[in-house]
Amino acid sequence: MDRYTVIISDFGKHDRGYRGTKTFWSLASIFGAYAELGLYWFLIRYFGRSAVTLLRPSQLLSGPKVPDTDWLFVGLPTSITKEHLRRINYRRLVLYDSTDQHEVFFLDSDQATLLSETDIVLKNFRDRRWNFPYRIGFLPIKRPPLNNRLSMAITVKKWTNGLGRDPRRRYDVGFVARPTGTVETNQRLRWMVELKRERSNLSLWGGLVGDTSWRRSFESHPDAKTLENCWLNCKKVSFSKYFSGLCESKVALAPSGYAPWSYRHFEAIYAGCMVVSNDLSNYEFLIPFPRETMVEVPDGESVVPSIDKALSMRETNPEIIEHNLRYLDRWLDKAHYSADCPDTLDRFMAELTN
Repeated sequence: MDRYTVIISDFGKHDRGYRGTKTFWSLASIFGAYAELGLYWFLIRYFGRSAVTLLRPSQLLSGPKVPDTDWLFVGLPTSITKEHLRRINYRRLVLYDSTDQHEVFFLDSDQATLLSETDIVLKNFRDRRWNFPYRIGFLPIKRPPLNNRLSMAITVKKWTNGLGRDPRRRYDVGFVARPTGTVETNQRLRWMVELKRERSNLSLWGGLVGDTSWRRSFESHPDAKTLENCWLNCKKVSFSKYFSGLCESKVALAPSGYAPWSYRHFEAIYAGCMVVSNDLSNYEFLIPFPRETMVEVPDGESVVPSIDKALSMRETNPEIIEHNLRYLDRWLDKAHYSADCPDTLDRFMAELTN
């Protein structure tokens, strides 16, 4: 059986202070800490903990010799150099970047040395328009084994539905988000303004969350009055309340944030919503989305016609909801990676071995 070693990025003090202790990373490997651990959790789901080792960069220069490995995954950005790499025997080296940046985040990494050892970097998404001198593969997203709130919510929903308590879809649209950027540049804010301004007759569950500084930053904007009606009186919404709200909504909005994809895509499908998304036509992911049953908003266009289309599709073709759930069942087991979903592993490994 192959052995897999994952070396985390040491960017952002990931390998310093209490974060540089064995105890911290032992707990983080089980309960969750950073998105970049998604790769580690993915590998242990399919190959078991005995086949997968999690390391910090500092461990390559201190302590006992690092065990040999077949696959060495190095998180970017990294301070790993040739001296580090000489302390471990490996068959294949693979780089991975768990940030949401549209470029590969090498920063101060020894890019030349790393790329002399491999031709592939894993990212959470792949843009078909990229033209890098190396291949981009699919990086598994964060799915902690014991702290997967979506998985727990799905289990509760299934249990309550079994008792005949399937919630009534009281709302046309469900959406909660923290604003980022400006109305002109941020899709979340723009969609909220368009919805409130053009279709105020639609019932909305949710709104914008954040502290008062966010509200003040929009006071002089032409759409300030419209935005004022989009705010919830809280800094954040608990996940259980958020998911329950989606379960009472017919359509969920899944606009882009820092990245073109969002956990909202999965959460909306599991909650039984129609999904109105940003345009994903140029992007690929490890877990592909059921795009033929989603409604995507072309860049720069209003979200309102897409909401109307999604509501109509739900009314005329309600089996879409079950279709989307069955679709995800091929790739995930209640939001977990699982050996019962081999197509996900096959898709991942195909990128590595091409």
